[in-house]
Amino acid sequence: MIHKERVLKALNHEQPDRVPFFYWDVPEFGAKLMAHLGFQNRDQLLEYLDVDFRWVEPDYVGKNLVGNDGLTKTDIWGVGYSRVKNGDFEFWEATKFPLEGQTEPAALDDFEWPTTDLFDFDSLPKKIEKYKNYAVMSAPGYSSPGLFRIIQRLLGRDAFLDVIMYHPKFFDALTQKVSHFYLDFISKFFDKSNGGIDFIRIADDFGSQSGLSISNDIWEQYCKPAIEAFVKIPKSQGVKFYMHSCGGVRKLLPEFISLGADVLDPIQTRANGMEPNGLKEDFGNYITFSGALDEELLLRQGTPQQVKDGVKKLLDSMAPGGGFILGPSHKLKVETPVENVVAMYEAAKEWKY
Repeated sequence: MIHKERVLKALNHEQPDRVPFFYWDVPEFGAKLMAHLGFQNRDQLLEYLDVDFRWVEPDYVGKNLVGNDGLTKTDIWGVGYSRVKNGDFEFWEATKFPLEGQTEPAALDDFEWPTTDLFDFDSLPKKIEKYKNYAVMSAPGYSSPGLFRIIQRLLGRDAFLDVIMYHPKFFDALTQKVSHFYLDFISKFFDKSNGGIDFIRIADDFGSQSGLSISNDIWEQYCKPAIEAFVKIPKSQGVKFYMHSCGGVRKLLPEFISLGADVLDPIQTRANGMEPNGLKEDFGNYITFSGALDEELLLRQGTPQQVKDGVKKLLDSMAPGGGFILGPSHKLKVETPVENVVAMYEAAKEWKY
């Protein structure tokens, strides 16, 4: 069974030859794992782990976003990042929020918004063809449309809720600007995909460890309409909808399902309401779950044998009947032991329905 068939069979709530695999990391962990295994590129790594997904994005053709010193960078939204060190590990951290302190809609007219001219969409068909035997997804990052995760970076996380509550006109104008970019991006992305994309990944974070981080009113006013608009073109082409939201989002599962979500990722099992067995029992007939292997405690702090035992326990409850894709419950962090990640996929290969 080829990778694409395996994933789509699981989505159809049937049991494929083995449970499908997903993989997601921070770049620093990926580099560490490749060095440990002696690989030169990410394709070699994913092939070794037998991951069933590949993601694609158009080539970025805009100005260089990384500073000459390699210690600072700016993304397409103007958010600034600095290279920081914590013990033996280095990573990027957002340090500049370009709309921080702004509350007047007029300020948005003078802001340098990204456009789709920054990308070469003609680069997509060759990439899609390369991965035709895999489940092909729009890549995390700028190819995964989102709303609140972008706005949080523009405003700064601390100011985000204050702006929603006390400056609704400004916030509404801001959501329109972000949505306008992504609707144009999606249109051009799928115009060039020639039917070769299996999943559009919509990425936002609506939950925290304790539960939802947004109200019903905010969901209805901003989030739901944006997601409906983002998936309209892909759904019309038969593309599956892969919804990413961290945190305790159990209460939003009926909403995700009503919007046509085929998959929910990454299932942070330690968040309120996200216990795997309960999710499978209540919603397993309506949506496929992806992720769910505890990244925070098990993968980062467990032993390889504990990881293998955790994989078996998780698959025993979630995989029967299809509707499950194994992956970490969050991005693999740089401090995660590489042996634990290898053990995760080894154990999953050994497990049988």
